[in-house]
Amino acid sequence: MMAMHLLLKTVRQRWGIPLMGNHNIFLPVTNTNYHGKNHATITRNHSHLMNGNENNGNGRGSRDPVIESIIQRLKSLGSGPLCDADKGNRLTASTGDDPDLRAYVGISLMCPSTMKLRNARTQTETPSDNKRGANMIGIARTVQLPRPNDFLAVLAALAEVHFGDVLVVNTSGSTRAVAGSLFTTEAARRGVRGIVVDGPIRDVEDLACPMYSTMVSPYAGTVQHPGEGIDVAPILCGGVTVTPGDIIFGDRDGVLVGSADSFATCLESAENVVAVEQQLMRGMKMGVSLHKMTNFEEHIKKRKEGKESALEFNEDLHTIKFDHMDPVHVK
Repeated sequence: MMAMHLLLKTVRQRWGIPLMGNHNIFLPVTNTNYHGKNHATITRNHSHLMNGNENNGNGRGSRDPVIESIIQRLKSLGSGPLCDADKGNRLTASTGDDPDLRAYVGISLMCPSTMKLRNARTQTETPSDNKRGANMIGIARTVQLPRPNDFLAVLAALAEVHFGDVLVVNTSGSTRAVAGSLFTTEAARRGVRGIVVDGPIRDVEDLACPMYSTMVSPYAGTVQHPGEGIDVAPILCGGVTVTPGDIIFGDRDGVLVGSADSFATCLESAENVVAVEQQLMRGMKMGVSLHKMTNFEEHIKKRKEGKESALEFNEDLHTIKFDHMDPVHVK
């Protein structure tokens, strides 16, 4: 029942609308359930995410299998479907209708107007590693610079990161670059999935792993103040709080931050959002109007008349034979 609940909620949270007719129109994606009473709380402390076999700087550590399962499923998703799932979960949690979501904290989006992906291509992933390309998915390792415009703390943290980590940096208001091509090359050598900097970076033409920042500057800072170390405390980055051990997800649309619990709760709904959109895209590519796959005409007529209405998908969206429908040719 939980799988069906999430399945139906998927379409509502994506479009803000209910389905019409028979609700059994999508194949269930998985029976995996990470939230509620079916699992122990997933730890946020990074020291518990690695099982004994510490990475020496160029190998793979042994990650918690639950965390690894979440990350593997995230590789087939984008930030859009995850945000759609989060939106629906927050709404349900606020109403208290679903006891499994009452403790839902949610996923945070770093400020999209300032936090930008700075490289067009990376060397850390191949299409076989990630179906969506070079998305950044990993475990947060946090660094707080003790003073602005000095990046010794970043260099020190780079010696502590492992395979699958994402280095997240608060630069204390720096205006000079605290990372660039040298740091990303070393990060890629260590298997780090990306670096996120609240502040400036440089060398955007030669970045070797996914690099997000709020600024770009060719002028580098100094290397005199080591700071307190890595993962000392949560930090602010891109306008949101990042806790060591959080999952970081980045693609060309933005950077998401949340606990493993929050991401796990969003997985099934996000996967179903992708399935719905793939069906809609398939129909349109075969000449079927997006409007024809919904009750658009009836809905807009009622709204113009001031009547209550909900935009709904065709009940046969999953099994519909698009090649038997009349194509719409637009000149």
